[in-house]
Amino acid sequence: MSDLKTLKIREVISAIRNYERFMVLTHVHPDGDAMGALVAMQLIVRWLGKRVDAFTQDPCPPEYRFLPNVQQIRNKPPESIEYEAAILVDCGDLERVGEKFLDAVKATPFLINIDHHLVSNPFGNVNWVETTASSTCEMLFDLCMSLSLAPDKALSTALYTGILTDTGSFRYSNTNARVFEIISALVAFGADPARIASNVYDSATPEKLRLLARVLETMEFHASSRIVSAELSRSMLSDSPSTHIESEGFINHLRSVKSAEMAILFKETGDGLIHVSMRSRGDINVARLAQRHGGGGHKQAAACRIQGDLGTVRSMFIAEAVSYIDGDRRSQVV
Repeated sequence: MSDLKTLKIREVISAIRNYERFMVLTHVHPDGDAMGALVAMQLIVRWLGKRVDAFTQDPCPPEYRFLPNVQQIRNKPPESIEYEAAILVDCGDLERVGEKFLDAVKATPFLINIDHHLVSNPFGNVNWVETTASSTCEMLFDLCMSLSLAPDKALSTALYTGILTDTGSFRYSNTNARVFEIISALVAFGADPARIASNVYDSATPEKLRLLARVLETMEFHASSRIVSAELSRSMLSDSPSTHIESEGFINHLRSVKSAEMAILFKETGDGLIHVSMRSRGDINVARLAQRHGGGGHKQAAACRIQGDLGTVRSMFIAEAVSYIDGDRRSQVV
């Protein structure tokens, strides 16, 4: 473990021990790493003998409702409880916590940020950002080891889920020997790979698949099929019992196209903004592209929100993406 990581973990541990009442939060539209880290952080803080409540603006996606204690996660801001400290996990930007919770977080006296996204505006009184980590759940495993906390089955399940999903089932370039060492340890501690994978990947409803089919009908190819894009409009959602939350994994179907170096999914949110999700392969850094529009993320998984109507934003952004992979990104690779 590097000296810097050791220092950051000590700062996190010291801060948790200095306070008694915590709120733990993650980003809007939570994915597997966000939910796993939210659950895991709550368990860790409780293990340290502190009082803690977990929050997320959007409900837990169906495929992660098997995680321990998810029924305790709140989707509304606190009204009367005063928290001494807030811990944000897997949240690359403070605003990503969501409009509902932004004021509550800002009003909290002490803020701890634990994340692995590439960020342009670091925040928090304690800021532990490790962009080389596969996931925030990998970082929380290291936190457990520094606390001499052997994860039980519940904690191991949460951490395994975050690492599994953020590595694309160990298919993405952030998968390395360290990841498999951690996964092996988590299985030994009680995580059940078959059960977790079944819940995450084999629990789609018929309605979700019908919505996916409609999204795939909008699929288009650009730049000699090096870019694939699709869209999810408000009208599609209004005709379906599914929600934006259930569409979080749709972009992975676009990324699976063999020729695609970049996959882009445009989602109409209903507030005048278009949510743009991106995935990439090789040396294409989509986080840099997202940052141009106030977003961020990982080198090969990022997102941003752009004001405008769906058709206009899609046309504009595709043109920018084509230019980016043809030349602009060559000077942006990290």
